[in-house]
Amino acid sequence: MAPEQRPAGPQATAEPALEVRELRAGYGRITGIDGISLTVAPGELVALLGANGAGKSTFLRAISGMIRAWSGSVLFHGKEVTGQRSDRLVRSGMAHVPEGRRVLPTLTVEENLRLGAFTRRRSGDVDADLASVLTRFGPLRERRNQKAGTLSGGEQQMLSIGRALMARPTILLLDEPSLGLSPRLVGEVFALIRDLASEGLTILLVEQNVKQGLGCADRGYLLSTGSVVMTGSAQELLANPKVIDSYLGGRGQEV
Repeated sequence: MAPEQRPAGPQATAEPALEVRELRAGYGRITGIDGISLTVAPGELVALLGANGAGKSTFLRAISGMIRAWSGSVLFHGKEVTGQRSDRLVRSGMAHVPEGRRVLPTLTVEENLRLGAFTRRRSGDVDADLASVLTRFGPLRERRNQKAGTLSGGEQQMLSIGRALMARPTILLLDEPSLGLSPRLVGEVFALIRDLASEGLTILLVEQNVKQGLGCADRGYLLSTGSVVMTGSAQELLANPKVIDSYLGGRGQEV
């Protein structure tokens, strides 16, 4: 059965929530991404896809200030933010859920969630959002006083996403949310991502699982060795013979 498709996303004429132009970055002398351009419209879910080592995580890190871009530009709601510190970007409405979840294992679920609101000052609003996140993530509500390091992989992924939501983002950068999860938990995590997108949250999703990623996206970009090699609507990419051969059970033809 083909993955469920979301309704068509926002019109391309809308001012982008995120616009990346010819971004280059890497580590030391090693180039991770080489001139990537990408746009995400408000309320759109865009998937950035590719094999391990294609540069997907490096791209998100350069956007969110975790590493410094070598060249190019990042515009967030029309404002140049290239090279800004991560905490300033969080205050501006950008939240990054990193690969590997990165919860603080010795802190409780509630303490991890409250850390997501570190840029906010009104404690009453934080308490209300905490209640909302715990309602959305039932398993976390039951374990709010439990150490995060004792949670299952799926619960830690929920906690990582919930912590990002505590910042009240206007855009969510999700890095490999399915990594290391069982097929059942992968389905649950992607159901959550679809719910967030249906509520109007703008999402840039990095994912190796092409079928799952395109199954919830409006559009997709396919990366290979640090560069965009293909882009289109989710339906177009799912039907593309090269994508089918390389990523969806075909004979492995190179894209």
